[in-house]
This record gives sequence, C-alpha cells and structure tokens, in this order.
Amino acid sequence: MSFFAKFLASSLQRSRIVGRKNLMAFPLVPLRILRPWRHHPYPGAVSLAMMGPSSERPSVWLALSVLAGLPLALWAYKCLMLVIFQRKIIYMGYAPIGARDEDLADVPKDQLKGLVCEEINIANGRTSSLSGIVVRSKTDSNPKVAIIYFQGNAGNPLHRLPVFQTLLSTPSPTRVPLHIISVAPRSYWKSTPRRPTQAGILSDYRHVLDYALTRYPSIPIILYGHSLGGAIAVCLTSQLSDSKNPKHRSISYYSDPRYQQIKGLILENPFTSVPDMVQALYPERWVPYRYLAPLVFDKWNAHSAMTRASNRQPGAPETVLDRLRRDSLILVSEKDEVVPPQMSLRLAAAARNPADLSNAPKAKILEGALHENAWQTRTWRIEITRYISEISRTW
Repeated sequence: MSFFAKFLASSLQRSRIVGRKNLMAFPLVPLRILRPWRHHPYPGAVSLAMMGPSSERPSVWLALSVLAGLPLALWAYKCLMLVIFQRKIIYMGYAPIGARDEDLADVPKDQLKGLVCEEINIANGRTSSLSGIVVRSKTDSNPKVAIIYFQGNAGNPLHRLPVFQTLLSTPSPTRVPLHIISVAPRSYWKSTPRRPTQAGILSDYRHVLDYALTRYPSIPIILYGHSLGGAIAVCLTSQLSDSKNPKHRSISYYSDPRYQQIKGLILENPFTSVPDMVQALYPERWVPYRYLAPLVFDKWNAHSAMTRASNRQPGAPETVLDRLRRDSLILVSEKDEVVPPQMSLRLAAAARNPADLSNAPKAKILEGALHENAWQTRTWRIEITRYISEISRTW
C-alpha cells in the first residue's frame, strides 16, 4: 500500500471517531421530531393517557381559595368595568335600541295630534352638532312662555312627545300659549360627538339656552329638567354668573338682559348627585359597588350647587340659580323606583334659605306616580299649568 493510501485510510478512521464523539457531546435534533410517526413516549416519560384518576382529595385550603377567590375575582372584574365604562351607564343615548336612528317621520300620528313639531339643529363649535325639536299646539303660534326641556339619561326628544302633548293640550282656564324646546345633548339621538362628558353637556345646553333667548327675545323662559336633566339644569344655572372665575371666563353674568328672561325652574324627580345615586342603588354595605362612588367622573352635584346658592354670602355675585331657586317647582313621584323620593326632597330642602323662609321652593309629591309616568297624573297637570300661568303673569 502506498503512503498516500495509508494516509487516507488513517484520516477517514480519525474523522469517524471524532464524529461519534461530537454526536454524543452535542446531540442533534431528537429522533422523535425527525420521525413524528413514532407515538410511544421517550423512555421514562409519562403521558396523560397513562395517568389514572387520583384518589387524593383536594386540600381544604384549595377548596376555600376557589370558593372565596372566584367571587372576589368576578367582583373585582365587574368593579373595574363599571369604572371604565361608567359613562356608558350614566349617558344611555343608545337606549332603547334604535333611539339614535329614529326620525320625526317615524313618530306615530296619534302622538302628533294637535301638535306642530319642528326639527332644529344647533351648532356647538366646529365638531358638535345638536339635534332637537320645537313643539307647540296648532293654536299657539304666538307663545307667551317658552320651556327648555332637559331630558333624562336615556332616549331622545321624540320619546317625550306624549309628555309635551299632555302639557300643551291640558284644558285649563289659566292655560298659557307656550312653545317647548327639547334638544338632545351630545351622544343622544343625532347629536354629536358621541363621547359625553359633564363639561361637554353643560356647553351644549348653554348653546341651547342662547338659541332659545335669540328665538324668543321677549317672553319668559322656564327650564324644566327631569331626573338627570334636573341635575343638569341646576348645575348649568349655578355657573351663569361665574365669569370672575378663571375656569368660566366665557360665561356671562345673569344680569345680561337675556338671562333676565329665565324666570322659572321645574325639577321633576331630580337627584342630588351621581355618587349619591350609586349608594342609593347599592345600599347593602357588603356589596362593593357602593364604594365606587368616589371614582365617578361626572358627579353632577346638584345638592352642592343648590346649597351654595341658598347660602350665598352678602356681597357675593348672585347666580341665576340663586334667583330661580326661590320660586322653583319640584315634583316628586311618591313611588319613584329609580330616584328615592327622599333624595328629591333633600334637594328641595337645600334650596331653602333658613334665614329667608318667605322665598322657598314649592315641593309637591305626586301620589302613586313612578319615575317615568308622573306626567300622567292629574296633580302634575294642575301644578305645572298653574306654575306656567304664574310665571306668565310676572312678566
């Protein structure tokens, strides 16, 4: 054998030995991956199929952890969702289904009997557009009073047409020709934008007020708020003289001749604040939701605003609310299933000045009425008709 042949054989033998050593030191891809058709486990491995049911009982601590941890986890999750999506609960412009897509043409004819309903649009800046209606009786072309209606937290102005029809058609010797302006704030009906906030809704209704004062420059204006709308009306009028406050420089004094036209305030089933409503809806102390009240974004604290107005110090600027609260009308449904009647009466008490009981608001309990059907009671028709007539005579 030649030298070259011996060298080649020796090199080949050394490469085989080194290769086997490297293979043992650095194994390549496991054979199970290279041959997936092999179904038996690795030697010494235990598959789930080979494991039988365990005869050991779970420990007491494990059972207690599951029983206590699962409800706590669900409560924590729901509390988090309530905080994150709270404005979806407070401002239910999407309810009932289809409320944002309804048109005036969709209203049943019996709800428009004897009425003239005009659809209006009010601009609030470049990105906000407010949709609403102006309703009057066919015989009331020359109104002596105009009402701005602040709706509750659901539906749209079209859903209030039966209320307006009852108010406009109530036979009474003291009945006054009037027009009703009902505008949906942002996120309600066709109004935009779709993200409501307390500051945004107050801005919307300031523009509605400007519209009403411009359209009816020579007749008294009455503000009428139902439920959430009552809190909005209170908070709005409490800001109309805050122009010295840096946060509200754009708001004029009530002594503006146009604001002098605002002569009346009607509150139907108002609440004191949203945090108070949270605690009223969840009175049980063991339920965690009542403790979320401090986390409310839009508090709508009507009680605080009313208290400040009734306890105004001498020399302090008088607000529109301070002037209106003295002769306001507060209607309380006896069997209100949403807002506790005691809460509405508490707001009425806050409107009274202990030092001047001669000028106190009038609170009237509507016997047998619920939160949404107060307008169907005879007392409601009598009290509102009388109040509107009194406002008309003072003008």
